[in-house]
Parts: sequence; C-alpha cells; structure tokens
Amino acid sequence: MIDIAFDMHQDNNFCGEAFSVIKIENELQSWADYKNFAQLFIQQHAQEKTVVVNVVNNHFSINKFSVALFVSSFNLSCPLNLVVFKVDDLEQACEGYKPYLALTVALKYVLQLINEPAETIYKNVSILGYLGILIKSDYINHSLLLEYHGATNEKTYEFEGHNPFEALLYAGVLKTAALARLPLNLKIKIIKNPEMQKIDMDELADQIVQHVSLWLQ
Repeated sequence: MIDIAFDMHQDNNFCGEAFSVIKIENELQSWADYKNFAQLFIQQHAQEKTVVVNVVNNHFSINKFSVALFVSSFNLSCPLNLVVFKVDDLEQACEGYKPYLALTVALKYVLQLINEPAETIYKNVSILGYLGILIKSDYINHSLLLEYHGATNEKTYEFEGHNPFEALLYAGVLKTAALARLPLNLKIKIIKNPEMQKIDMDELADQIVQHVSLWLQ
C-alpha cells in the first residue's frame, strides 16, 4: 500500500534527500478517472520507493488522487510505498486530507475482510460501536440496526443491506463518517444472509467511495 505525505513547496528535498519532482497538470473529473490515472502513475514509478509530486492544476484533487493511489496499490507488491505532495500551505493541506484519511482507514478495514466467512463479516460489523455508532441486534429477524448521529436537524440517510457485500459497503460508509465526524445522520439495517459470495475488491471500494463522495468536500 502507498502512504501519503505533504511537504512545503520550498525545494525538491524531502527528509534531507533530493528528489526529481513530478509535475501533474491533468484535470480529472470522475472517480474512475482518478483511479485510472493512479494505476498508470504506479506503473510508471513502480521501481521507485518515494515519489515527490507537484500538482500545478488547481482543478486536480490531491485528496481524491491519494485515495485512488491507496485503492490501486492495496494488493500490489512493489517498491513504491510513499507519494509526497508539495503544497503551499502545509496545515491547510493536512486538515483537508483528514476526511479522506478516514476514508482510507475505512477502506483498509473492509477490504481486509472480503475473503472472510459471512459470519465473521457480520461479527465485525456488529462491533463498530467503539466508534460511537449505535448498534441494535435483532436476533429474531437476524438483522442489525446501526445508527450514526453526526448532526442535529440534518437529513437522515437510510440504507439497507442484504448480503455480506452490502454489509461491508455500509460498514465502510459508517466508519468513514464516524472517523471523519461528518455532519450527517445515517441509519442502516443489515439483514444477515449466511450465504457467502465472492466479493470484488474494486467494486466494493468504488461503491464506498461513491457513497461518501456525497459528503466529502
């Protein structure tokens, strides 16, 4: 997996070492665009351990690209393990990245569970209460009700999951919201279906990103 760091625009040094700075001039639109570019970027720099980047297009989202790099490198084994973004305002960049860091933590959590039995997946979803999520178990109807309250007088988004894939999808959404302290409310019902299915990592990550992109700036 690729880690992300930010550094001031003063020179081409990072941690006392000089690097060739890669300029990014692209203007990307969709999540698919960012993921495709991330995959190409990884291929181009696969033999480097650290890559330093200068984004010169104001319409390019460093935060979205960072998540795309994480997802695209999740199961890869290559020397590249750190991408450093040169920024003008270090404090602002780090603050803006926090919700996206929460998203990557949530993605890592659910993607590590995709090959687990359905029972293990539901068990992991049922212990998210440590994040401040309210959890009620309905043993008669074999279901879970999970609620995240991040705001007052705000719309409540309601979802329902019917299989292990959707359980992980909404677990990722809930964990992102809780870690990032997003100002919204979520109510999610998970109906436990013991039949396991093969879960596609890319599809799961894509759907989580698409859901939370409604609330990330």
